[in-house]
Amino acid sequence: MREGGEKYQSAFYVFEELAQTSQSQSPHSLVAQAVSELHLGRLPEAEAALQQAVQLNPNDADTLANLIVLNTLLGKKEEVAQLKEQLAGIDSEHKVLTDWAEKKQAFDQAKSKYTPKFEAAA
Repeated sequence: MREGGEKYQSAFYVFEELAQTSQSQSPHSLVAQAVSELHLGRLPEAEAALQQAVQLNPNDADTLANLIVLNTLLGKKEEVAQLKEQLAGIDSEHKVLTDWAEKKQAFDQAKSKYTPKFEAAA
C-alpha cells in the first residue's frame, strides 16, 4: 500500500478476501481492509469494516485508532473525543495518542512564538 495508486486497490482485494474468510477474519484484517478503503476514498465502506472489527473485539486499540481517523474525516467531533478517551483507557501509550500529543506540543510551542496583531478600526 505504501506505493499508492493502483496498489491501494490491489491491497484492498487481498485484505477484503482475508477479512471475509472465517478462518482469517480478525480485527486486524478488517482494519487493513478499512485502511485500504480510506485510501480509496470510500468512507462508508471503511466505516462498515471498522464496525465489523468492533463487533469482533470492541477493545482492539488499532480498530479504535482507525475509527478516530475515520470520524475525524467525517467531522464527528463528539465521537472522536469519546473514542480517544476509550483508546486512552485501553492503551494510553498507543502510537496514535503519543503522536498526537507530540504534534499538539509542537504546535503549541510554535504558536507561542507569535502574537496576533490587532489593528484598531478607524
